[in-house]
Amino acid sequence: RVLSMAAVEGKVDHLTGLKENVIVGKLIPAGTGFPGFALKDAEEEIIEQREMPKTEAG
Repeated sequence: RVLSMAAVEGKVDHLTGLKENVIVGKLIPAGTGFPGFALKDAEEEIIEQREMPKTEAG
């Protein structure tokens, strides 16, 4: 019923989760290549640079 209503209403599923990607046979959004990890690493680097004293920053 839910899938039928979604189809009638023209809704789109962007397949961002693990389960839906496994069901349709696509690569899962996980692992070290997952964009969330890259963003987290970049944020941590920015925080470290802000906390670094100016004498160490060069």
